[in-house]
Amino acid sequence: MQRKNLFDGESYKAQFAIITYRWLMSRQWVTYADIMADWLGRSIEELPANLSNCEGYGELKKTVGIVKKSICEIVGNDCFEEEGNNRNKRFRYVGKDNDPLADMRNAKAINNLRQYWKFCQDSAGFFPKSWLEYFFKDCQDLLDMKAKRHKGEQVISASLDRILTNIEYLPSLYEAITNKMVLEIDYKPFDEEEVTLMFHPHYLKEYNGRWHLFGRAEEKEPEYGYNIALDRIQSKPRERSMVEYVPAPKHFYDEFFKDIVGVSHMKDAQKEHIVIRARSLYIYKLMDTKPLHKSYTVVRPFAQYEDGKYAEFSFNVEPNNEFYGRILQMGAGLEVVSPESVRNEIAQRIHNLADLYPKKG
Repeated sequence: MQRKNLFDGESYKAQFAIITYRWLMSRQWVTYADIMADWLGRSIEELPANLSNCEGYGELKKTVGIVKKSICEIVGNDCFEEEGNNRNKRFRYVGKDNDPLADMRNAKAINNLRQYWKFCQDSAGFFPKSWLEYFFKDCQDLLDMKAKRHKGEQVISASLDRILTNIEYLPSLYEAITNKMVLEIDYKPFDEEEVTLMFHPHYLKEYNGRWHLFGRAEEKEPEYGYNIALDRIQSKPRERSMVEYVPAPKHFYDEFFKDIVGVSHMKDAQKEHIVIRARSLYIYKLMDTKPLHKSYTVVRPFAQYEDGKYAEFSFNVEPNNEFYGRILQMGAGLEVVSPESVRNEIAQRIHNLADLYPKKG
């Protein structure tokens, strides 16, 4: 009878088995506390004095015993050294086989690949068609995806239409980034003349159904983070192999997107602590379940206060068009409380909109 794979699944047992085996194969001394700290993502000093107070501790002890027994069945009973007892008990692997449970690990890897393969087939309606036809070209997967779609068996889709202008350039732009290739791009910014850019591509990002390519455009500002909307590219980008590629500084795009909603930085805009009120429970729940930004913090839960019924929350962001658009999208359900500059900008945009709809009679 085939032994059950210790590493399969998302249970405590499987997770502890993976961590335990990794520690043992390092041939270092290891304790239950080491494994528990690894699983929790903490240091040993942060664990409670009584390790049994940790969630899953009982399963951890059982799993360590099962992993060690499985190794002993293959390598022999003398493949471990042990010292101490209870919390201070430690052990280490000293066997000759450097990977005695390799078959189990490989079986898990194959199972993971099968799950990934199935996901790729089922998600044909989520990824842009150009991605699939480029990266799965001449592959049975692409035929299987098309067959599932024709049979009405597709189970994943996106809410936005993925047939967008120039979306067919996505795969080649992605490869230009990974291969560090400079591109010559004919580009027409909004309400400006067409230009030809010598472009060093760094990053692709989709926002609200529109794709943007970020990088370094020679002789243009900013030096990094120059934003190209794919639908404004005028012809297929051309590779320029004789031009030396200039990468972005490390973690540049982590910082670039950290304090904004969407993809744009407005000129001279600074990060602000913005306080907003939701005037209805429905709007509050919408904002609470899908925050505009990771800095979202509830200041006051929805309730009746002396000055009205509302919830209050805050963001620490650089206000831009995407931010204002998302706030205005909620209509009278949201009110910007502070700072005054952001409140005034919202008010001006509302007045401009109201001017388009004058009351008659």
